[in-house]
Formats: sequence, structure tokens, C-alpha cells
Amino acid sequence: MLRIRQNKPFISGDAKSFRAIRRLNLNRTYMPLKIGAIAGYIILGMLSASTSMFGILVGAVLRMVGL
Repeated sequence: MLRIRQNKPFISGDAKSFRAIRRLNLNRTYMPLKIGAIAGYIILGMLSASTSMFGILVGAVLRMVGL
């Protein structure tokens, strides 16, 4: 039977375990892209514009067909 030491150092609640860090480093699939905030806003705007244009195109085609 093992006994718990009395003077064990306090472990912080926000410290990550080494195993989780190692797993994140080995799994390259989920590595986040490091782009700036302005570039992110530009990409978000382009995605929004392309989605809107696709909706307008589908609406125009449906109106021409008569639905």
C-alpha cells in the first residue's frame, strides 16, 4: 500500500498534461491556421459574398423556370 506524501507541491488547475500536448503535436490534422485577424475578416467576407451570389443565382434560375 502506498502512502500519499504530505508536502507534495500544488498542481495548477490550468496546467496541461504532457500527454495531451504530445498528442496535439503528433496529430497534425487539427493544427490551426495562423493567419492575421484582417486576413480572417477578408476570407469571411469572401465566403459571405460567394454564398450570397449563389443564393441570388439559384433564385433567378428558379424564377426563370417558373417555380
